[in-house]
Amino acid sequence: MTRRTLNLVELCLTIAFWAIPLVGFGVANYIRFRSGYFPEANGAPISYALWTAVVLPVWALVVEKSRLNRAETIMTFRTGIRAIGKAVSYTMIFALLIAYFYRHALFSGIFAFTGCALTFLLSLLTLHVFRAVLRSRRGPFKTPLRIAILGAEGHEVRVARHLESAPLPVKVACVISVDPSGQPERKWPTLDYQRAEDAVDIYHCNELLVALPARRLSDLQELLRPLRHLCIPVRVVPDIGDGFLDPQRMFTFYGLPLLDVRPYPVDTMTYFVGKRIFDVAFSALILLFASPLIVLIALAIKLTSPGPVFFAQERVGLSGRRFKMFKFRTMHVQDSGSSNTSHTSRNDLRITSLGRLLRNTSLDEIPQFFNVFKSDMSVVGPRPELTFFVQQFRQEIPSYMERHNVKCGITGLAQINGFRGSDTSISRRIEEDLYYLQNWSLFLDLSIIVRTIFGGLRSKNAY
Repeated sequence: MTRRTLNLVELCLTIAFWAIPLVGFGVANYIRFRSGYFPEANGAPISYALWTAVVLPVWALVVEKSRLNRAETIMTFRTGIRAIGKAVSYTMIFALLIAYFYRHALFSGIFAFTGCALTFLLSLLTLHVFRAVLRSRRGPFKTPLRIAILGAEGHEVRVARHLESAPLPVKVACVISVDPSGQPERKWPTLDYQRAEDAVDIYHCNELLVALPARRLSDLQELLRPLRHLCIPVRVVPDIGDGFLDPQRMFTFYGLPLLDVRPYPVDTMTYFVGKRIFDVAFSALILLFASPLIVLIALAIKLTSPGPVFFAQERVGLSGRRFKMFKFRTMHVQDSGSSNTSHTSRNDLRITSLGRLLRNTSLDEIPQFFNVFKSDMSVVGPRPELTFFVQQFRQEIPSYMERHNVKCGITGLAQINGFRGSDTSISRRIEEDLYYLQNWSLFLDLSIIVRTIFGGLRSKNAY
């Protein structure tokens, strides 16, 4: 009953959200070109059809990633303005980046702005209409769902408290304890496991949930056997010891159900596609506008010290893959052994006078945008470490290698929060890196870039 009702609600919610850009940009097209309020605009009609065709799948992907088409998500919002605003912003950014590579298309600014505004307003309206319907006494959840919870070692109480805090109308009618002896009193009626049928006959429950601690999952089959005669659905609350499982951590691979023990954003389409598109477009703009500066720096390096302009050093990136990271050469030419096994220190005699200026202003990092183009790096991510130190830190810091589950970056959360350079705490840098990969979003990437531009290029730890 719960699953069927939720599936129906979320199907309607998904269809409604997916249709919003079609309606919004359709109305924007009429206002701009057919209402008579605006002069004729440049651009063929095919360009506007192409724009809408690009926006629709991008919007669908963002809605799915943001879980805006989930009943539990929309019920937790107060106003939804921030969530809808982020979804519309991401969609427009992606669409504009894609349109950037299609130079033959010309778009009216009024059309784009009006369509964007209407998409935002219609999304907000859709969210609140569905919320009102779900909360209505005549809605799909007009009668509170009565739940019975069977569990052991207090896990049934934990699940009951979680359900009572849910925004949808759910009532925990009773709990069934496998080992009631020694357990504290509960505010819900407690049934003996041998009288589980009373959950239906006396308490009129619609569903039964089974909640066991991870170490007792081996008892599950035996506990489920006597419950088969019940006339209500029996569902298991998955828990492997670190809390209730996020459904996004489970997927099917050729009919085999799999669970991500450590899910990371690199597996998501938003990261795989959206971040890559952003990296390529952003790097192209940086290299285009910085090309005169790149030429000047190259000439200055050649004139002030003998040796190559660029310095390539082996670093460790995504999934532990090694690659050559490019920088402007800031030191006197030396053997690779010393440079690959030691960090730069303050007042390092190996640094040239021009090199110190480049390091203090972070201009020596510009060639790393070529690494971004090669997909070795991203614009934002944990800073790549020397292979020598990766082998050392992986033995000393248990969670160190987790940072390699996302692409390394030119700038990162640790750098903008003051943990740049070898003199800073490695453990604090790892904490920042792990926070980044566990909370990654395109909005977080953009905020890191902005903070880098306005405060992170110059650092007292950059030397």
